[in-house]
Amino acid sequence: MVKRAAALALILLVFSSFLLPLSSAQEREDRPKYDLIIVRNDDLIDYIVALPYAKMLDVPILPVNPKELDPGTIAQLQSYAQFGWNHVLIIGDSQAVSDKVQDELLNMGFVVERIGGAVRTETAAKLALHFYPNGAETVVVASSSDYGSALAAARWAMIYGFPLLLTQEDALSDSTANAIKKLNPDLVELMGAGMSKDVQKKIEEMGYQTYWVKENLEIKLPPQEKETNWVMIAAAVLLSLAVAVPVSLYYAKKKWSANRVPIEVLTEKERIVVNAILQRGGTVKQEELPELTGYSRPTISRIIQELEKKQLVEREKVGKTFIVRLTKEIIIRD
Repeated sequence: MVKRAAALALILLVFSSFLLPLSSAQEREDRPKYDLIIVRNDDLIDYIVALPYAKMLDVPILPVNPKELDPGTIAQLQSYAQFGWNHVLIIGDSQAVSDKVQDELLNMGFVVERIGGAVRTETAAKLALHFYPNGAETVVVASSSDYGSALAAARWAMIYGFPLLLTQEDALSDSTANAIKKLNPDLVELMGAGMSKDVQKKIEEMGYQTYWVKENLEIKLPPQEKETNWVMIAAAVLLSLAVAVPVSLYYAKKKWSANRVPIEVLTEKERIVVNAILQRGGTVKQEELPELTGYSRPTISRIIQELEKKQLVEREKVGKTFIVRLTKEIIIRD
């Protein structure tokens, strides 16, 4: 009797090992087949919603102009179609991606399907039911207006193979509630802080268990001892020198250039006065300049004021006169 039971158990075990791959293969066979997913390029939410299904199908997502295909996109699509990949899924209704875009795709020879609703929550619900016609053990829900939480939810759905639903932030959307009923999950995971407690309460009142990742998930990193990484320090020092030296040289050169003024930029009278100051070694009494230049005292006073404005000279009062000094190097070319 024991031998018969053991033999029967062995037969069942072998038989079940064949059933599991067959059921998995059948599940993959039942999935819709597309070669490309197209979404609008002026709103990120449809792209986010498409991510889990693109991952499921191993196909790319192409954001397009929602009104019409531009020449660059047409060229990309023509190249893509050369590989025999011609089954396209448009996400969103005609308000999201226009009928003109769909007609252009059809004229290019693509087989086109469209899944979309009047609002983004309805679009997400239709996609989830389309790709999970037999239901799902877990469903991920995020706010339709909190793009950060929706993006995190999409990543979560991609990793674990869950359908993604969106809802209004202050109340559970009707289309989302209906999708949850049809998917009939064991668990509804809510992602992010973009939803109110009323959403969770409504789902639980429908008889479904919830898990709010925002509240329940707490990541604690263990403290780590800091080790001195001398290689990194040396690299940082070398990098700092590589940046600092050229910059320092640049500013030094710039400062040096700023302190050198070609005499050609001065007026004729200014040149004569500057030459007179240079003849006295760069410093002269202002009262001596009329005799050295042949200009009157008022003229000398005006010229000195102009040179001061140009920051070429400075004056210091000593007794009853002014000492005039050049503050910059004057370049005189032969």
